[in-house]
Amino acid sequence: MPAIRIRHVLITDDRGDALATYLAARRSDLDCRVRTTSTLTESDPQWADALVGFTTPIALDRSSIRWVHSTGAGVDGLLGRKRWPDEVTLTRTTGALGARMAEYCVGHALAVSQRILPFHRDQQAGRWAPVEPAGVRGTTAVIIGTGSVGSAIATQFNALGCSSIGVSRSGFPTPPFEHVHPVERLADSVSEAHWLVLAAPLTRETRGLVGVTVLAHCRGAVVINVARGGLLDTAALLDALNAGTVAGAVLDVFDTEPLPPDSPLWCAPGVVITPHVAGVTRLEEAGAAFLEALTHLEAGRRPPSAVDPKRGY
Repeated sequence: MPAIRIRHVLITDDRGDALATYLAARRSDLDCRVRTTSTLTESDPQWADALVGFTTPIALDRSSIRWVHSTGAGVDGLLGRKRWPDEVTLTRTTGALGARMAEYCVGHALAVSQRILPFHRDQQAGRWAPVEPAGVRGTTAVIIGTGSVGSAIATQFNALGCSSIGVSRSGFPTPPFEHVHPVERLADSVSEAHWLVLAAPLTRETRGLVGVTVLAHCRGAVVINVARGGLLDTAALLDALNAGTVAGAVLDVFDTEPLPPDSPLWCAPGVVITPHVAGVTRLEEAGAAFLEALTHLEAGRRPPSAVDPKRGY
């Protein structure tokens, strides 16, 4: 790919001022302009060479922007529903997200297997009710998505003595998974799961992937979603919880965020809700990922963090 020169950087991330300071301290030649949805002007897209943010507040095909960098690992908020311009490079931030999301997943798996919440409720009620914890050793985690995040999650489950089965688009063998099945075999694969972990990107193909059919094949699995809310059919999950095919759910992401106060998920038995905190990108990670990608682009190389807009990852 041809080398590109980046000088004007438009930042629309919520931490824009801090990110601009970080970049300016390391590349004084960059002119950073921070904007929010309410302060963005018509001239900004024509001024910028690059856009840094988590969503795209402008029409790229009517701008001078040639590169967009996501401050998160997911790029669905940037891609939206429109066709991505061929001439615009898209990159993303991963950093140590996989390790943090893996801690989240195994932490909640341990909390469920060790009955942390039931024992806490017994304590609050002054009730002595001995029930032996089940433990996680010897259980099976079926992880949808075998990229850097899914692989990190599998590594942590393996360390606890679990078996990790991956599900991917291709089904290609991928360490550290014991087996990897193609997505066409997802419904059959989940019958083995004690933990069904969603760690795949949200694309046209994965939206609603875990729905009625898949959840009906579960046998008491606990669903853990750290990917995107759109992968999981909420109504189907509630039905599966009532039917007992799903024993519980740990949900960090939702179709609408913040989760509306009237959502039935708030009071659904066996559901634990967290406010999209499983893999928060740190400012330094976003800044370092931007600068690394910039080095490659200036040298005419495709950055390792580049995303295929057609696939969505």
